[in-house]
Amino acid sequence: MGFSVGLKGLLLGAVVAIAPAPAQALDDPAAGLQLNPQTYKSLLGSPPAPGSPQEAEDLAILRWNQRTRSPQAVQHAWQFLNRYLGLFNSAVGANLAKTAPTLWQGLPAFLREADRVKDALKDHYRRPRPFVTHGDLRPCLPLETSHSFPSGHSTWYATASRLLADLLPQRRERLLSIGLQGGYARVYCQVHYPSDVLAAQRLASALSAEIITSPQWQAFRVRLQPELLKLLQQPPAGLPLLSD
Repeated sequence: MGFSVGLKGLLLGAVVAIAPAPAQALDDPAAGLQLNPQTYKSLLGSPPAPGSPQEAEDLAILRWNQRTRSPQAVQHAWQFLNRYLGLFNSAVGANLAKTAPTLWQGLPAFLREADRVKDALKDHYRRPRPFVTHGDLRPCLPLETSHSFPSGHSTWYATASRLLADLLPQRRERLLSIGLQGGYARVYCQVHYPSDVLAAQRLASALSAEIITSPQWQAFRVRLQPELLKLLQQPPAGLPLLSD
């Protein structure tokens, strides 16, 4: 399974005199947006029961990944350990933080709301991580103590990719590819069942759809138009290749 901070002034007084005022923090663009976790339970269904054929399929995939994993692919999985918007730079073909600071500062507010819903659902299902109940699994990412269903990393990356794709439809397929990799890494390294990731992808699709139709997102989208035009300017050498 393959995968992809200036110089200090010499005189402090002079620096203080000429230093620009710090940029104001962006107001919370998602203020007032509240998604109801109950809405998504029927979408997710229940995780596979212990000992079920569905769990057996999950475990077969995890064990095959464990037997066949390579150092290069493990290194790739580690790139997705932290939930970092910068991993979408290659899909966009620009540095999001530098080129689109309003987007960079504001998008996490919407992702926090998605995280809140995901956390509530995890607390509802309380599925143990696969390595907790199956001692032969040896994860190649740091162990986590939260519940397993649905996958949090998968939800975050898939939701982020869909929201970015709404802003930049010209980059949609590239963005969604990165979003999927954020979930696949969790299965590749045995910290989530495949069914956790598939549930997270369904959740992300529904969450992003509800966010996109919200007045908060629509207002945010209008604010971003100048930055989005800059993001669509391709680099001289063209868009970079994405690892699969």
